[in-house]
Amino acid sequence: MAPILIEPLSEKAYELLQQLEALNILRVVKPVAEAPAPVPRKWAGSIPATSAEAWDKHLQEIRGEWERDI
Repeated sequence: MAPILIEPLSEKAYELLQQLEALNILRVVKPVAEAPAPVPRKWAGSIPATSAEAWDKHLQEIRGEWERDI
């Protein structure tokens, strides 16, 4: 049978469910803790084309500033 979710509204209702479980009429299943939602990645995604071009130009400039004697 498919599991269903029941919320007892009183302590007597919960005791009745426990009695039904003792008679093997139903089974009380403990709720499973839900996994935490994934944290959104703040910097995920691509760089817009205009910004990417500016970054590329800047990187080319700063790479050319260093003298390399290797």
